Amino acid sequence: MKFNLRTRSIMALSVFCSTLSFATFAKDSEKPNFIIFYTDDLGYGDTSVPMMKDRPDLTKPLYKTPHLERLAQDGMRFSNAYSPAPTCTPSRISLQFGKTTAKTKVMNVHDVMAKKNGIDLKNHKGMAEFVKEADPNYVTAHFGKGMTIRRMDDIGYDITDNIDDIKEGNGNFHGDWLSIKNRKPIPDDDPKRVFSLTKSSVDFINTQAKANKPFFLMVSHYAVHVKHAALEETIKKYQIGDVDYKDARYAALIEHLDDSLGAMLKALDDNGIADNTYVIFTSDNGGGHGGNPSLQGGKAKMMEGGLRVPTVVRGPGIPADSQCDVPIVQYDFLATLHELSGNPNPLPDDIDGGSLVDVFRNGNEGKVERNTPFLVFHYPYYAGVPVSAIRMGDYKFMRQLNTGETRLHNVATDMGEEKNLINSMPEKAAEMDKLLKVYVAEVGAWDIDDVYAERLGELKKRLKPDSSDNTKVSSQIERTKANQANKKWL
Repeated sequence: MKFNLRTRSIMALSVFCSTLSFATFAKDSEKPNFIIFYTDDLGYGDTSVPMMKDRPDLTKPLYKTPHLERLAQDGMRFSNAYSPAPTCTPSRISLQFGKTTAKTKVMNVHDVMAKKNGIDLKNHKGMAEFVKEADPNYVTAHFGKGMTIRRMDDIGYDITDNIDDIKEGNGNFHGDWLSIKNRKPIPDDDPKRVFSLTKSSVDFINTQAKANKPFFLMVSHYAVHVKHAALEETIKKYQIGDVDYKDARYAALIEHLDDSLGAMLKALDDNGIADNTYVIFTSDNGGGHGGNPSLQGGKAKMMEGGLRVPTVVRGPGIPADSQCDVPIVQYDFLATLHELSGNPNPLPDDIDGGSLVDVFRNGNEGKVERNTPFLVFHYPYYAGVPVSAIRMGDYKFMRQLNTGETRLHNVATDMGEEKNLINSMPEKAAEMDKLLKVYVAEVGAWDIDDVYAERLGELKKRLKPDSSDNTKVSSQIERTKANQANKKWL
């Protein structure tokens, strides 16, 4: 059973049609600009913008994000937007290359297995490369958290803050040090590098606007990943009533993040290019602090709390103050920028994502045409709960890979995943189970037994013979074996 629905003739037709309609999405013949504002571990309810307009209970009153509120008023919020994985590194690689995590075979930041047996990303184009292919005048930049495996200046980004002597990622990990090698700490007045990343981004916008150059900027914040840090004077604003210091600090960090967004929106306004710039605000995975209102689970879990993320998009042709309920996933962004940048070449057949241009234009009446006509989330992780999942229409099917136990939920009406429909809808469950199994097999995704075998084998190689200094490795081996016996979902 093959899922390669997009033939070359259909691709050629879609490129032709997008060229005809492009004028409605950008001013005259100008190439649009793109900004992806990528946050780290920001949960579905960790802003003051509910992703469902009629559900203010989906947010927490403590958090204040007025600049994101403005973005939502001017653009479209997505109630069913997903990260490709419940943790950062697999999501980031999936976003950059437009492929599911089952296909990239990356599960975590220290992924030795992916480096040995994953797809060779050197043979695959990244999102920035497709934008530059559309027009070599595009200037591309990436500031902030990288993705390991590949450096950002190796995949089409002209300007980065990569550290020169680091082979992978950008050498800064979670934004707690200036360099992961020497562990020199970030100054107290630049918590999680939020202000320096903002300055780099605003300077880039100003420079390209003055040069009249189209640009693609990805600012990948380290906030709000642990260790949480914020300016003390901002923290004090939130220490009211029974709010403890940790919650106040987290709220303050969210404010800093929102101020960063506001600074970039102001730069677009000041340069007169806001009307020709797409701004995408989202998070790399579900929240890791304090739970996610109305959702089960959080970061590193495959329930909705780990995958459903806040997402707001503003740009030419997008209706103001609108909401879209069509399920989307971040590996759709590559195909979206491919179309909006006017790239005349068809996408490779192995791209899983589809263009979101039709939903940008038509909201819930829009369609997303993907090579893989359902959303796949494959997470056979040796240090967490290993789960493989598929969302098709309103339904989400999951399999716990240690036990084989399955769940089926209508996440349109039961976003909290409280009612398991596996027994009441056996035909739907069987259909989705088969689709998931076939896809995972076709792309050669990691099997959980192979994952444990590889991980344990790699750890045992680190044991030093005749040495008492094996405590750390032995502990990792025991944790891996314990996880292999884990039968839980959360």
